[in-house]
Amino acid sequence: MNRRRLILGLLSVCTALTVAACSIRTEDQALTASIESNLQQMVSDPVLLTSSNPNDYIAGNREAYDDILNTGEAGLPFLLQQLESSPDNGLKEWIMAQASTELLGELNPVKAWHSGKDWLRQYKMSVE
Repeated sequence: MNRRRLILGLLSVCTALTVAACSIRTEDQALTASIESNLQQMVSDPVLLTSSNPNDYIAGNREAYDDILNTGEAGLPFLLQQLESSPDNGLKEWIMAQASTELLGELNPVKAWHSGKDWLRQYKMSVE
C-alpha cells in the first residue's frame, strides 16, 4: 500500500514537472514568435520602405515596437541572441539594438553607436 502511494506520488511529481517544462517552452516560443513577428512587421512596412531613418520605422509602427519592449527582461536575451547570430547589419539589427538599449535602461553601458552590430560589439566588451 505504501509502495503504491509512493509510486503514484512520484508519477504525479514527474507529470507536474513535465507540464511545467512544456509550459515554459511554450511561453518562450510565444515570446520569440511575437518579437520576430513585430520586427518583421516593422522592417517590411510598405509606407516606410523609402526611408533611411530607422526611427521612422519605430515611429510608424509604435504598437509593434511597444510590444517588443513589453516583453521586458524576458525579451532581452532573444534580442541579443538574434542580433549576434544575424549575418546582416541593417535596419532589423538597428531596431533590435535600439530595443535592447531601452530594455536595459540605465544599465546600458553603450552611449554612442552607429549600427546594431556596433552597439552589440561595444555592449559585449563592456559586460565581459
